[in-house]
Amino acid sequence: MRILSLYVAVSAFGSSLMPTVLAANTIASYQESVAVLQRDGVIDSGAIQHLRLSQGINRAEALKVILKAQPKFSSSLSTVSASMPPLSLFSDVDQRSWYAPYVEVGFRSRLIKGYPDGSLRPEYAVTVEEAAAMITRSFGENTESVPFRTSRDLMNEEGQWYTGALSLLIARNAILPGSELSPGMALTRGDFFDILQRMRRAHGIDAPSPTVTVQPSQQSYIGETSSASQANVQVVNDAAALQYASTKPFALSIPSIGITDLTVTHPEDAFTQKGVLSILKDGVGHLFAYPGEGSKVMIYGHSSGYPWDVSKYTKIFRTINKIEIGSRLYITYQGKVFVYQVMEKKIVPAKDRSLFEPDDSGESLLLYTCWPPDSISQRYTVRAVPIEVIALR
Repeated sequence: MRILSLYVAVSAFGSSLMPTVLAANTIASYQESVAVLQRDGVIDSGAIQHLRLSQGINRAEALKVILKAQPKFSSSLSTVSASMPPLSLFSDVDQRSWYAPYVEVGFRSRLIKGYPDGSLRPEYAVTVEEAAAMITRSFGENTESVPFRTSRDLMNEEGQWYTGALSLLIARNAILPGSELSPGMALTRGDFFDILQRMRRAHGIDAPSPTVTVQPSQQSYIGETSSASQANVQVVNDAAALQYASTKPFALSIPSIGITDLTVTHPEDAFTQKGVLSILKDGVGHLFAYPGEGSKVMIYGHSSGYPWDVSKYTKIFRTINKIEIGSRLYITYQGKVFVYQVMEKKIVPAKDRSLFEPDDSGESLLLYTCWPPDSISQRYTVRAVPIEVIALR
C-alpha cells in the first residue's frame, strides 16, 4: 500500500489502551521531582508542560525510566544494547524496538515477569500496583516482611500480591500528599515520576533540585553532510526568517522545495498506523520532542498515495530529496520561529527503527517519508540542527 508506514516509539506518546486517569495533583506539585530527573538524564529535558504529566504512562516507558533512574543498571543496558539476543523474551516484543534492551535488562533484574500467555503488553497503561512492584524491586526492597500500611493518599488492601509494595511506598514517604491513589488506577506520568524520585531520595541517589536549563549540543553525522557545525541557539530578530512565520500554532516551511506554512499536527493516537496516518489529510505529522526542548523533533508526511485519496497532501514530501545541504527549514511553534540548517540526507531501509530510538545527541529536526515515491521499500530522511530562535512580537 502506497502510504507512509511508521514504527512509532512507545516512550513518547499516550495510547488508546490507556484508561482515563483521574489526577488529583497539579503539574506544579511535580516540578521538584521532574527537575532532578531531568538533570540526571532520567527523563527528557524540556518544558514541563510538554511532559504530559496528567496523562498515563505505558509499561515500556515506565520500565525505561526506572532503569535509567539508577546507575547500577547502566552497564547491563550498554552490554545488552550492543548485542541483543535474537529471540524475544515475550511474544509481543520486537527485538528491534527501542524498548527491547530495557525489557531484557528488566527481566534479568526480575523487575518484570510478563503474563501467562507469554506477552508483556508494553503499550498498556501502568497501574498503581504495577508501578509499585517494579519500583520497589528495582531498589532491591524486601516487600514480604513489610508491616501492612494504608493511607488516604494510597489506599492498600491486605492479602494481595501488591500489598507489601504499596506498604513500602507509604513507609518510605514516596507518595505525594493529596494523591488519592488506589490499586487498579492508571498512574499518571506525574505521579510515576514523583514516586520514583522520592524513592531515589530515600536511597540517597540524588541531590537537591537545581534550576534546569536546556542547551543544544554540537552534532555531527555520517552520510551526505555539511561541514558546518551547529551554532549556539539565540533569540534574534532576523527579518529574512520572519517571512516564514505562521499564524498557526505549529507549522513548517521548506523554502528550497516550495513548501510554506504547512500545518504540523501531533497524533492523538501514536500507537496505531491509523492514528499516525489520519492526521496527514491536513498536512504533516509530528513525533517525539517539540522545538526548543533540546531533543529529537520528527516531522513525517506522504511522498505518494492511493489514486482515490484526494487530499492535497498525499505527495507533500515527494520532492524531499531536492532539499539542499546547508539550506534552512523553519518551524513556527509557541510564538517563536525555530530555524534549522540541513546537515544530512540519507535513505534507510523501511525496517530501520534506529530513528525512533531515544537520542542524547542534542536537538535535531528529522523529516521522514516513504521512498522512492510510489513505494514503501525505503525511507528518505533529512536531518537538520537548530541555528536560530526568533521571538515573534
